[in-house]
Amino acid sequence: MDVSGMMERATLLHRSGKLEEARRLYMEIAQGAPDFAEAWHRLGLIAQAAGRLDEAEDFMRRAIRLDERQPLYSFGLGLVMQDKNQPGEAEKLFGQALVLNPNLAPAYNHLGVVLQGEQRVEEALHCFREAVRCHPGYARAFNNLGNLLKAGDELPEAINCFREAVRLSPDYRLALINLGKTLQESGDMAGAEESYRQAAKLDPDDFEAFSSLGAVQIMQVKLEQAEQAFKRALALRPDSVAQLNWLGYALREQGKMDESLAAYRRASELDTDNLQALLEGNLALPPIYSDRADVAASRRKYSEGLARLRDEAGRFKRLPAIPVLAQLQRSNFYLAYQGQNDRQLQSGYGDFVADVLSSVVPEFFEPIPQDKNVAKRRLRVGFLSSFLRECTVGYYFKSWITSLDRGRFEIFIYYTGHWRDTVTREIEASADHYVRLIGVEVAGIARRVKSDGLDVLIYPEMGMDVTGCMLGAMRLAPVQCVAWGHPVTTGHRNIDYYLSCASMEPENAREHYSEQLVLLGGIGTRYVKPAHSLHADRKQFSLPAERHLYLCPQSLFKIHPDNDEIFLDILEQDQKAALVFFQGMFATVTQAFMARLGRGMVARKLAVLKRVIFLPRMDHDAYSQVNCSCDVMLDTLHWSGGNTSLDALACALPMVTLPGEFMRGRQSYAMLKAMGLDELIARDKNDYVAIALRLGTDAAWRQEIRQRIKQNIGKIFENESPVKELEQFLLSRFAG
Repeated sequence: MDVSGMMERATLLHRSGKLEEARRLYMEIAQGAPDFAEAWHRLGLIAQAAGRLDEAEDFMRRAIRLDERQPLYSFGLGLVMQDKNQPGEAEKLFGQALVLNPNLAPAYNHLGVVLQGEQRVEEALHCFREAVRCHPGYARAFNNLGNLLKAGDELPEAINCFREAVRLSPDYRLALINLGKTLQESGDMAGAEESYRQAAKLDPDDFEAFSSLGAVQIMQVKLEQAEQAFKRALALRPDSVAQLNWLGYALREQGKMDESLAAYRRASELDTDNLQALLEGNLALPPIYSDRADVAASRRKYSEGLARLRDEAGRFKRLPAIPVLAQLQRSNFYLAYQGQNDRQLQSGYGDFVADVLSSVVPEFFEPIPQDKNVAKRRLRVGFLSSFLRECTVGYYFKSWITSLDRGRFEIFIYYTGHWRDTVTREIEASADHYVRLIGVEVAGIARRVKSDGLDVLIYPEMGMDVTGCMLGAMRLAPVQCVAWGHPVTTGHRNIDYYLSCASMEPENAREHYSEQLVLLGGIGTRYVKPAHSLHADRKQFSLPAERHLYLCPQSLFKIHPDNDEIFLDILEQDQKAALVFFQGMFATVTQAFMARLGRGMVARKLAVLKRVIFLPRMDHDAYSQVNCSCDVMLDTLHWSGGNTSLDALACALPMVTLPGEFMRGRQSYAMLKAMGLDELIARDKNDYVAIALRLGTDAAWRQEIRQRIKQNIGKIFENESPVKELEQFLLSRFAG
């Protein structure tokens, strides 16, 4: 019997995937030479591949009895026992293989998998490290090591492991997905996006890759791309409720309301208890309104939807906590841009959220008494936000964190955002305690905050970040405050104080808040004057040299239809006027706004060409140069400029404002008032247009105003008193 020749033929058959022919030949060898261990081992391998695990075990144990010194036999049987879900026996066999061959990398890798499954993390880590030491080209072991490091929050090393796995095996889809998840958790959204994109390219039918790609594009506000990713995911799994909800969000933010609502309706049909789909289906608001009637109709629809949800609150209170906490994360962001008193609607929504959550997670609604020993130590003050970076919230409230007296205040920062920049790093360096809570589920954030034993918890904004909006319903500290990063009442019963600015509030301000109003001096914060080049160059931005340029730099969703009449009056009365706007983040939003304004221009027989200019989004330096290149800033009704007004004044750009009914429409008013520029504050719309036209057409007066802005600019920047007043308020809550 030519065993050697038969084994050679059987091996070729085995390797070419002709398993049944190989099995017959191995069996012939084993029966003819029953002491030939390798034939029995190969029979075990084929039985294992076919899922006949008991048969595989019998064959492999026979091979070991015939040759107990062969490490691959113990290793192979270990794999079988792993498949049979007998981790103890698998561990023993992998150990035996490593005694026989201490450099057998696959045995280390699979032993690590077994130990990881038994939560023996340190031993598993050692095994994976040994696997890659023994075999530096072992991509699978690098992937497994990365997963374990990621679970231990050792993200930089985990990222290196996944990158190495992908380098060794560029088509290793699972490693690409794991790399994307880890980069995402570390805050590298662009890197995560590229990893998911590569995984999707490897397998166009990979649902997970497209779903993850869409989610990370949402986080980067790449909604057109996210829309396509979610549509591809849904083509693969049409009944995925989660992807329908994501798609609904991406469509809504682009102003595609009919498509968005259709996605939410479909999600509700598939899962009648899905809170996210129900909330958005009832409460979704568009970013751009077509006219005043559209505002009224949308508000009415919202009110009716909220009433329906509150009537059904009982059934949501019986749902499991995990989906409720995930799906109840939303904000009423666009509601405040309707220009009306939102206290009743905000309180109605806040009551609905509290009603549901207090039944689902009652631990976060228990009263927290003040510490009796608080007078013997520094006051523990926490700040929670996802916007502690270079943006309006970061610029406005950074000084509250960095300037509070460290002799009297111990500062805790809970940052839930993924962007990191100079403002973020400055805040991190100044805090006594700083934790970055990216990817942490809501209950984990709440427990972390509550466990720190704060005296005061401050939300710099509540209304933009969906997680913060839901946390605001809970009781996580004895005293809870919100500031005007999103200047509208929260409606939450557990937010005790609204920290605002006295000069920006109207006389009847307390009627607008469910919280107790606390008024600070100045502009409410110590705001550092923005650095500007004060360089004007219209040609650089293709701005017409011969026109009077009226700049309205607000996000397009802030521009209420009530502003349109003012824009049209200016164009009609100044033939050399051109309006300058910035494009929305999405083309559909810009198109919807331009369509609305265009209808008004056609009605008045005004030419559109060269009269309305949309600039692309740009960095801050370029934006400052645009300010310097324009003649007038037009402040918006109902929601005035905040950061944009401070930028304009820092560039000595004259502006005109008409103070509104609510704080959010009076920020520019307070700045101009503080600088003694009352002549730029209009009494009504006609006065507004008259002031704007004089600034645009009277170069001498415009220059006079510019000089007065430069002379008085110090009255609004670098004012320490608001922070001192904040300190006194916080201390007063715990005095005596």
